[in-house]
Amino acid sequence: MISFLSCCFWLQMLATKTVQLESDVVAHFGGDVTLSCLFPSQPGMNLQDLTLTWQKERAGAEALVVHCHYYGREQLEKQDEACRNWTRLDPEGLAWGNASLTLRGVRTQDEGVYLCHVTSEPGWTAERRELRVEAPYSEPHLTLDLSFRLGHTLFIFSSGSGYPRASVEWRDGMGTNLTELSTTTESVDTWGLYTLCSELAVPVGQSTNLTVLLVTAPGRETHMLHITVAAGPGQRRSHVWLLVASLGAVILSVIVAVWILRPPVHGTCRRCSENRFAGMRDVEDPSPQSQPGPGACPALGTPTPGLGADLPAAPSGHLHAKAL
Repeated sequence: MISFLSCCFWLQMLATKTVQLESDVVAHFGGDVTLSCLFPSQPGMNLQDLTLTWQKERAGAEALVVHCHYYGREQLEKQDEACRNWTRLDPEGLAWGNASLTLRGVRTQDEGVYLCHVTSEPGWTAERRELRVEAPYSEPHLTLDLSFRLGHTLFIFSSGSGYPRASVEWRDGMGTNLTELSTTTESVDTWGLYTLCSELAVPVGQSTNLTVLLVTAPGRETHMLHITVAAGPGQRRSHVWLLVASLGAVILSVIVAVWILRPPVHGTCRRCSENRFAGMRDVEDPSPQSQPGPGACPALGTPTPGLGADLPAAPSGHLHAKAL
């Protein structure tokens, strides 16, 4: 039986050996991924002599212990706290030389380089796996702001919940890079996923084709959107009509406000004025005691100089009333 003091001590000895390399392993955010690791085996091999350790490299620090198996069982207490209930081996596969490790519910922080070290009766194996995490960016969203600046239309592109970090490129129909003319901002949520927002101002009346690209790495471009901007008289006049409509709305609002807030006319009884033009005397009470005298305003009961002389007297016994 191989003497074993600790996982870390044994890994330091094996670190001097040549490590077998493999191409990158791509995992989808939130899904499961298996990092393969095969080692020499033979029928009837004693698993008590098997020592298996998975580690993750960390810059400027000791490697993180992801999973350990020795003395015939998994040593879960040796795992780093962040790896608890996250990794899984295939116990039956160990007898056949399969030490592959499954990571469940992959997160962005799980990206990195993993090392598999195995010592068994037939020999030892050290393998390296580089894990990359990807999350597709959401369906692109495009909006237009016609009021951004006189003579220009602002195109606003946004896409989010993606990984890895990306940049936005704008190109015209000739392939000319217009990115320097744009402004891009990014934000990161608690899961480490990115959201991008990019703006590009285009002169009104300029006919052009625009293409928006997401670039996650040199040479890795994802075509997100194609926009055709057609020039025409209607497009050139759009800002003028927008300005005219805005001014018209303001003028109409001012007229309505003046009409509503106009001051009342003082010194004139409205009912008396209406009766004057109608040629009728308005009577509130037919009794002689309540009859107003000549020149009096029936509504207020106060004389209005000169007004009674202009109103013809009604024949006795005939009263005329006008509803307000």
